[in-house]
Amino acid sequence: MDEGFIDLRAHTETGISHVSFWPSFTDIMMVVVVIFMMASTVLILRNMALVRDLRATIDAQHNAEEAARSATETSATLEEQLAQTQNELSQLRMRLMRANEINQARTEEFNRQEQRLLALEADKQQLTASLQQSRLEAQLHQDQLAQTQAEYAQLNETHTTLKKRLQEVLEQLSRTEQSNQEQATELAEFRRRRSLSEQQLVSLQGEFDELRNKYDKLVRPARSAVGKHVVSVRYFREGENVQIRLKESEDDADYQTITPDQLNQRLAKLKDTYAGNLYVKVIIPENSGLSYSEAWNFTYDLLKKYDYYHQGEP
Repeated sequence: MDEGFIDLRAHTETGISHVSFWPSFTDIMMVVVVIFMMASTVLILRNMALVRDLRATIDAQHNAEEAARSATETSATLEEQLAQTQNELSQLRMRLMRANEINQARTEEFNRQEQRLLALEADKQQLTASLQQSRLEAQLHQDQLAQTQAEYAQLNETHTTLKKRLQEVLEQLSRTEQSNQEQATELAEFRRRRSLSEQQLVSLQGEFDELRNKYDKLVRPARSAVGKHVVSVRYFREGENVQIRLKESEDDADYQTITPDQLNQRLAKLKDTYAGNLYVKVIIPENSGLSYSEAWNFTYDLLKKYDYYHQGEP
């Protein structure tokens, strides 16, 4: 009896412990197995999460590579379009300069003709006034002749002189009027020719555009900067001096100011280095200060000598 309670356990002996060893070992092993299973489950779950993360990383890498490839292709296409657009813009500027020069020359000729016509009109008015004055003088002398019989001879002589002068003035006026008519005819002819020239210019422009479209459709491929080494040349006038600036590669940051001899030397060297693959991009800036012939001769000379597309042309 312990503290008032009766010990009901069977086979109890005072002071001796009969606790079994094997049940305790079984419990320990069970706990170990449970811990092992929980750890395995945790590791499996973590491995599955790692696998998902790895797959997501691989997919993201593939997407990034695809985006980079697409951006590279888009950049190449935009560079080609930019080069082609700049070339076409230079051609259009040269044609515009030529048209402006022709129009300015014709306008100056028209102004000169108008000045001559105005001068002739002024001469005509002056001669008309002189004729009216002469007629008035003749009428006065005729009145004096009727009133003064005594001065008949002198007045008759004066009348004859005035009549002769009047005849000369009339002849001169007739010649002036004939000259004015000829000038008016010439002016009308000039205006007609100017109208015909403008119509011919429009017609030639249309024929040029049509021929250019037909030429672009020929077997020969269009001029393109794709796969070529692009050299940019800027040509313009600054004050009284002509400026030439060169960029030997699209990767160069700035243009270099050079002389015509240096330009030919560098382009000849680049032509030898990139045989058949040298694309010369000539840029004529807006308000370049150049005439059409200057811009065209410079552009055609460079393309003929060094550009891949124009090699072998007659």
